[in-house]
Amino acid sequence: MTFPVLADYKAALSNAKARFATLQVTPFKDARGHPQFLAGNFAGVFRVTDSEGSLLAIKCFIRDLPDLERRYQAIAGFVAASGSPYMVPLRFHRDELYVTSSIAKHGDYPVISMPWIAGRTIGALVQTLCDSDKRGGIAGLSRAWARLCLDLLNRGVAHGDLKHDNILIGPDGRLKLIDYDSMYLPELSGLPCTLLGSINFQHPERNETHFDATLDHFSMLVMQLSLRALVFDPGLLKHCHSGENLIFTRSDFLNPQGSELFQRLSAFDDLYVRDWTARLALACESNSIRIPSIKAILSAAAGLDMSPVTGGLRWLLYRVSSGAPNIIPNARPKPAVPIPSDRSKPVVANRDDDPINRLRKLKAALDEGLISQADYDGQKAKIMENF
Repeated sequence: MTFPVLADYKAALSNAKARFATLQVTPFKDARGHPQFLAGNFAGVFRVTDSEGSLLAIKCFIRDLPDLERRYQAIAGFVAASGSPYMVPLRFHRDELYVTSSIAKHGDYPVISMPWIAGRTIGALVQTLCDSDKRGGIAGLSRAWARLCLDLLNRGVAHGDLKHDNILIGPDGRLKLIDYDSMYLPELSGLPCTLLGSINFQHPERNETHFDATLDHFSMLVMQLSLRALVFDPGLLKHCHSGENLIFTRSDFLNPQGSELFQRLSAFDDLYVRDWTARLALACESNSIRIPSIKAILSAAAGLDMSPVTGGLRWLLYRVSSGAPNIIPNARPKPAVPIPSDRSKPVVANRDDDPINRLRKLKAALDEGLISQADYDGQKAKIMENF
């Protein structure tokens, strides 16, 4: 189906009272008297007021989305029922706006209505925080991002196009997701993916066949790692930001081993930055868009402040719960390896002596009921004394 172009919708909104079937709206106009709008790849969003003076966003489609009504009716139902603090309520209006088009047939077209969310994008806020070196603010934003992602994962849904420009921060400081064109819900399972998302936030192997609850894993990690890294090096934004990304680009994902940014992050003192960098590199080289440890990553991120983590119990337990890559604290010296002599045999490292493996076995024994909680706590304390 061919949809009108934005110029057609602008003409229709200029005479809004005669063009809408049920909505009574008045568009905001610019200095030249034209309706104000924001343009996207698939739609234009117009800022209007309704009959009661409330601010609304009216989304008008310029490209066809397969199963458009089915998708948006499902999304509207989910948002209304879930009560998610990160979603914006919306309504799908079939055959709502009459448009005289220059390329499509004249007639009534569907629109989406939702409250107009005032605020800045995460990208704009990060720019301000980095420019003013407000690392505590970046750390707070990093925690808020982790909580948003965990909310999506726990509900078994996916946004499909997570990036710095699709999350708004309102005057109350709360994060709001916008642009639901590629959203996955369980009831939409089996449909093709409508959009592949921004290339600077998506797995290089993502394609139209990927449409399930793992859709956001990669972009969640990209954003989380980016924000955590900027806490310790705000200057990265000026060095790496192009407007279409935060710090990573598709070229980094295609060749993580040769990426200057990956190498730079791998040398950070903060163990979480190094760990997540290693995980992201592994994900880039995998054919799967799924990241098995994403919940463990985000759960840890939700509790981190602006201090670099160089060891300690929290880090150790994170490694145990996440099966993390072997990232060793910088502050911990490497054990000296005895030099073999004629009278001694070569020393072979014993993996069972690794405190991480000992803790894993101890936790498995507790889970299987082979030891008591008191025994577990006591043995764990002894292991930690030597860590």
